[in-house]
Amino acid sequence: MSTALSAPGTTPEAGDGTAVRRHSLLTLGVVVGMVLLTLAVAWYWRWTADDGFINFRVVRNILAGNGPVFNAGQRVEVGTSPLWVGLLALGTFLLPLDVAWVAVTLGALGSALGVGLACVGAVRLHSDGATRPNRLFLPAGALVFLAVPATWAFLTSGLETGLSFAWLGAVWFGTVRVATAAAPSRPLWLLVVLGLGPLVRPDLALVSGILGLWLLVAVRSTWLRRVRDVAVAAALPVAYQVFRMGWYGLLVPNTAVAKESSRQLWSRGWDYLTDFAVPYALYVPAALGAVLVALTLWRLRPAPRALSLVAVTVLAGALQALFVVRVGGDFMHGRLLLPSLFQLLCPIAMVPVALPRLSARAWERWTAAAALTALAVWAAVSVATLRIDYQGRVGPQGISDERGFYVADASSKRPVVLSDHGLGRVVAWGEQVGESADRGDDLVFAQNSFSGSPPDTRLVPLGEASDDTFLLVFQAGYLGYAVPDDAVVTDFFGLADPVGSHLEPGPPGRAGHEKVMPITWFWARWSDGSPDRQSPDPALGVVTPEGLDAARTALGCGELAELIKATDGPMSWDRFWHNVTGAVDRTVLRIPLDPVEARERFC
Repeated sequence: MSTALSAPGTTPEAGDGTAVRRHSLLTLGVVVGMVLLTLAVAWYWRWTADDGFINFRVVRNILAGNGPVFNAGQRVEVGTSPLWVGLLALGTFLLPLDVAWVAVTLGALGSALGVGLACVGAVRLHSDGATRPNRLFLPAGALVFLAVPATWAFLTSGLETGLSFAWLGAVWFGTVRVATAAAPSRPLWLLVVLGLGPLVRPDLALVSGILGLWLLVAVRSTWLRRVRDVAVAAALPVAYQVFRMGWYGLLVPNTAVAKESSRQLWSRGWDYLTDFAVPYALYVPAALGAVLVALTLWRLRPAPRALSLVAVTVLAGALQALFVVRVGGDFMHGRLLLPSLFQLLCPIAMVPVALPRLSARAWERWTAAAALTALAVWAAVSVATLRIDYQGRVGPQGISDERGFYVADASSKRPVVLSDHGLGRVVAWGEQVGESADRGDDLVFAQNSFSGSPPDTRLVPLGEASDDTFLLVFQAGYLGYAVPDDAVVTDFFGLADPVGSHLEPGPPGRAGHEKVMPITWFWARWSDGSPDRQSPDPALGVVTPEGLDAARTALGCGELAELIKATDGPMSWDRFWHNVTGAVDRTVLRIPLDPVEARERFC
């Protein structure tokens, strides 16, 4: 028996109530099955990434009353998803669970919700707006999504990817309801959800804008009503943007500044795209999916709103992927392209099927049957054999199998809580720094090599700070969360440090790891003296009296001094206003790596 997309009005069971009920129940069973399969895959591959623990430290500070910060007293936005951090904080406050388990749970539920809504939306689209489908549906696009091995690692991970899937699924479901309604309107809930895009991830603002514009055009109304609806959708993201500018003093998250997200790095982005597409032969489901989308557009010709929604949804997914390529991709294999893949598959998440037979539409049925059969074969091969060739490692282009890399250094095959990671080193180092802070020692510690160190390795202080205990790290997540909040964690990639993030970038390198703050800047800012011993990592440079003096002078001058005040100065209404009005200049400010050059520029 073959399967195919069926054309509107040609299903022989259309008038048979029993057959309609049977197909409705079968389709419901398929949708429920895909949701349960998503949960099962998420549970089997559960884990938490190092970057996830960066958010967890922020959550801990929120619940301790320090605000959404990484270090108490330093207003630096280290996350890219304010909504994810907020949900983690709420979940940790309400549930008797470790924040890591809250993140895994929300990620799995969000992923499953997204898949479920994508499927239900596709069923409604292909049912011509009927309340119950009169055909059987199969999960073509949903199966492709879950058959990609890269998907498995990010259904949880402690990052906001699961939330991204939930948001995209909700937007798809809501817009399909509008497109298939006899008397369409713009529901309040959909406007609010659309506006949440940039709060889920900044790059999803592109999707919000494209589908929001479609919603304004697709539903007829007065211009006054359109203005009102735009205001409703924009209320939350605009309010948060004002907060971001006033509280953090920047237009974008500090991580966007550290990673130079405004640069065009097409070549590196193309490498990131091919690293994702080639190992899984994604050109095969791409071609087959394009056939199914084309057939969908063909059969939706009598329904221009629905047809335009499919076209706009595919366009938004493609442009979001293009944006990821433009900024140079990411260092985690596949992570930033998975939301685009999910959205591109939404129109065919579920497709109607019927027996191919000789008729005026036989070509359509046989073409779809062949595409669906080939998709099933590809999915089976992908699940069984298709893998990247650098499993558990960082690849030659600086892209990592993030889950495999950290699982190899964990005490569990499915590491979730902090004690699962680093074979005990992380917890031991955090306890050592915490004990120093409890004693009131103003010491500076630096991260040891993460691999090869036994659990009982002690951190050796580099010297004394002016105030507080510090831990200098390259891995701000696990180690940042291991250290109590009364100690300060500074990362050399600039994700949590306003000086490190604003350093001038060098040539493009590994995404997210291109800026390394010379340790001289740390000593100039946080110590009145000089280190007792140099850092063991040559990438951090050597502290010299001349460089230290130049850095201290530069930090007290002009725009650089204002940058420090914006993040470290006491918060007041006056400070908030100055942060808002100076956010643009502060965002584009860049600091020379050489302290002598910085002193000449700012003083």
